[in-house]
Amino acid sequence: MYSGQELFFCVSVAVYVAISLAIAAIRWGHKCQPYARHADYYYPAWKALVFCFASDALLTPIIFMPHDTDAVLYLRMMLILASPFLCALVLFSYFGKVLNVGWWRNPVYALSIPFALIGVTALTLTLIPGTQIEGTFCIWFFSISGALALVYLSCFFMAMRMITRAMRRFSEENYSNPDDFPRQFAKGIIWIPVLHVAISWTSTFIGTLGSLSIGMLLLSVLGVTFLIGALAPHRTLDVERLESGELQMESVEMQAPSLPEPEIEPDSFEEETLSQDRKDEIMSIIRHHVEDEQAYLDSHLTLSSLSRICGVNRTYLSQVISERMGGFYVYVNRCRLAHVARLKVQRSDASIEEIVTASGFGSRQSYYNVRRQLE
Repeated sequence: MYSGQELFFCVSVAVYVAISLAIAAIRWGHKCQPYARHADYYYPAWKALVFCFASDALLTPIIFMPHDTDAVLYLRMMLILASPFLCALVLFSYFGKVLNVGWWRNPVYALSIPFALIGVTALTLTLIPGTQIEGTFCIWFFSISGALALVYLSCFFMAMRMITRAMRRFSEENYSNPDDFPRQFAKGIIWIPVLHVAISWTSTFIGTLGSLSIGMLLLSVLGVTFLIGALAPHRTLDVERLESGELQMESVEMQAPSLPEPEIEPDSFEEETLSQDRKDEIMSIIRHHVEDEQAYLDSHLTLSSLSRICGVNRTYLSQVISERMGGFYVYVNRCRLAHVARLKVQRSDASIEEIVTASGFGSRQSYYNVRRQLE
């Protein structure tokens, strides 16, 4: 007979495993149409998600072994190892592909080998009758696992750092195209892996059946929340353009290696206050390049690239645009909206898709989002 605490533990683990497998099945079989034709573009981490949630099936034996000390130790070990590693894998898989960076692949894939070896070894020892994880072996086994857990935690922090830096780089003060990076999605989803690691490690260090039970239920809620947020694609390029020869060429350009954008830091060598005459001069230069030369038609125009075009220090450029035009993002996209309005009159036979892409917007959805925001 199970005690009330043991029964609660069994139920919580069963709920967690069932929800994880359901999420893996949904992510494998359900992708919104017509985006399913290009799942690797619109859902860049779907394979990693399926792997991560399906791997929770390895916890199934624990449901039937609440009395077994090895089973509880196995669960604690897997939580402290799997949470940072699998969260890092998902974050790298999604945002690494969006940012077109691949430096993370070999290290993360290599670290999956010791993760698999320790997980399979611990599961095997758990299924053998009797207490196997004890004595000197237990000390060495958990020492290695603890060191590996710290390595995985470092990987998780690296993934978080990559995303937070990208969110800063793709702020409205520096980038003009919402299609370049799913910043709103990143802001909305980033807290889930943080909570996942915090809950996993806290319940593991407390180590009681009650704390582990509550932790598993909280992780189940996080899994459902994550699934709801990740079901719809968060990359807004239209499928029709993705399948067109024009966008294929554009995608190649976007994915080609390029120098990283400079950090959004003040330029230390120009600290003095700008005079009004200097601001007028800089504004004139900006208007010439952005409006007369139509630099806004570059759908990936950034404050840094505009600074190079204008030959003006980026800090000064940002200061003048913020004071005179309401900010870089607002200014460039208002120019694009005005261009759309002109093209609607000049090319009445053109589709809205043709007009907005010819006006510097990355996609029709990007155009609608900007219009709702600025008009």
